[in-house]
Amino acid sequence: MDSLELEEKPELDSAQQNKIKNETLTTELHFELLKQYAWLSSAAIGAIVVLVQLKAIEANKDLYVSLGFFVASIILSITGQDHIIDSLLKGKQIYDASKFLKFIRTISMMCFGIGVGYLAADVLKFW
Repeated sequence: MDSLELEEKPELDSAQQNKIKNETLTTELHFELLKQYAWLSSAAIGAIVVLVQLKAIEANKDLYVSLGFFVASIILSITGQDHIIDSLLKGKQIYDASKFLKFIRTISMMCFGIGVGYLAADVLKFW
């Protein structure tokens, strides 16, 4: 019977195996970086809430601008993670999406940095 015959797949050479491992590692690193950016921004928002509750800083326009940049960083990070998942589900390689992901990561980190700058300026204003 034909069902008993199994088609053997040729073994992958080491270069092909390395390419697969690199693609997997690249995907995981992109996803982890975006996850860490979102976590960092949410931790900063938590710190702002605590500082306002302790009356160490007052809620003003600069504080809301800072919060806005932190939220933008979180949204961009989640959008990047969603893009990774969508790309992989469509059968694309991570290298096809890496240029867009680098752009998203850069903008997300810039939003975080600007948020920290506004927050630091607001805190230092009171000292």
